[in-house]
Amino acid sequence: MPFDFGKMNETPLKPAQNPTMDHAPPYQPMLKESIDRFLAEYSNGVTDFSDFSSIFSRLLQNVPDPSLQFVWFYAALEFHMNKLAVQREPLTRASTAKDLFQLLVSCSDYCGSLKRIGILAPVVYELYHLALQEKHLKSEVQSLLEGLISYCSIFCGKELRGENNGPTSLDPSFLDVIPVWMVDLSGAGDYLKGFFPIVSDQFRKGIEVRCEIGFLAGIVMCEALLLKLCLDFEPGIVKAEQKKKLCDSAIQIITGFRNSYFLDTLFRTMLEPVLPVIPLLGSENEVLLKEVLYTAVMTVEYSSFIIPQTGITLYANTLKDLSVTWLFVADLAIQSAREQGDWEKAISYLNAFSRSCMPLQLINWVAGQSEMGRKISKPNVPTPIALIKWLLAVEDQGLAVFDGDTAKLRAKAKFWTSRTEHVLPEIRQSDNNLDSDLLADSIYGGTNEDKVDGDIEMVDSTDTMFLAAENRRSTGSTDGTRKRKEGIEDETKTRVKFMRCQFHGNSMRENSVVFGQQ
Repeated sequence: MPFDFGKMNETPLKPAQNPTMDHAPPYQPMLKESIDRFLAEYSNGVTDFSDFSSIFSRLLQNVPDPSLQFVWFYAALEFHMNKLAVQREPLTRASTAKDLFQLLVSCSDYCGSLKRIGILAPVVYELYHLALQEKHLKSEVQSLLEGLISYCSIFCGKELRGENNGPTSLDPSFLDVIPVWMVDLSGAGDYLKGFFPIVSDQFRKGIEVRCEIGFLAGIVMCEALLLKLCLDFEPGIVKAEQKKKLCDSAIQIITGFRNSYFLDTLFRTMLEPVLPVIPLLGSENEVLLKEVLYTAVMTVEYSSFIIPQTGITLYANTLKDLSVTWLFVADLAIQSAREQGDWEKAISYLNAFSRSCMPLQLINWVAGQSEMGRKISKPNVPTPIALIKWLLAVEDQGLAVFDGDTAKLRAKAKFWTSRTEHVLPEIRQSDNNLDSDLLADSIYGGTNEDKVDGDIEMVDSTDTMFLAAENRRSTGSTDGTRKRKEGIEDETKTRVKFMRCQFHGNSMRENSVVFGQQ
């Protein structure tokens, strides 16, 4: 059943020149009373809510940018009536989900881009339960999910071009509508957990206290990505082929969404001990999916859609916080590869770290703080742990880098875990051509004579040894110490000028960042 975009805008609800519902408090008591009445009548076996539905349909047609809670309540009424009809007619729940998608799209036809995406949360909720309960409808669910992902990608692009409008905050009363969607599961208790099944508790708590449409949109997109990847698992396929297929799909979706709220949700989800997909995949495949996501987030070229120079408006602090979260994920990816003994993958992640724009964005952000620019000297940050150490030192000098106490505690835990618990891999026969001084410098971060006075320099021993070994194989150099010295600037130059960071022969970027005047 291919998804039909053609019908989605045939009969959009036409707005009248009335105030938006977000600024019309008299409507709120009406909604609360309607919710209570619906729940009571549904529990008594009532199945026809057409009168109710007509009232809200007319109301929504008179509002150009309706509140999310009113759209959700009206759509829930229609959804439940259609679902009850499925029991009497030869229809499928997939058809009901498709009708729901098209209804929500029509109701949000004049809303801002992020609101159009956030308003689709009930569709993801229904598709998740279809995937769990109606496995014979897998192809229909996949088709509809692909349509939803394409739709989100379109409006992510419009949001990046500045075509977003309307209020960014949500009235907390939108949470009151969630039990209406889950009326068949009454007594389940935690409605938020049931309605947002593919995110962790931290995001559900965030929904309760952070009623912002961008936050909700990020959750919807992240859930859609995870659900899509879960449905793409094929039993019996070779593991390597499975990983490649899933990784290609993940990269395509991440690049298509290109949204900071989505990236923040995805990165923070990956910092959780377990992805919230166990009911769909089981434990073994959950581990495989996390490996796939590590590869995807380390492979994506973020500079194409998050750097302000591309014309995308992204506040500096938002970009800084996003880069810090990515930094934690990058460290976890490297740790995961090392724990599995996959040194080749660990090296590839380190190389991806050195090529990524994210570390440079963090250094640029620090450099852009006028007071700190004069205090900070050139960092040597070939690994995520080295950059975390440098940022901790920056924060100790008075600049708030990590967003809240939790992030700072995580940063400190990452650093000390790396320094005390990581075990150096056994040197294989193929590594015997490494000079002893190069290996020693790799383990201990270089000799004292290599360092410029005042530099904040910290390297993670295991990661740096990987880099040294890789560069040795690719260049054939016999003097690693000399190579590293060549990257040191003349000590007679004014230290307030920060030149490009050297990753043992590979520059992070060609850009230079100036802290002050020479």
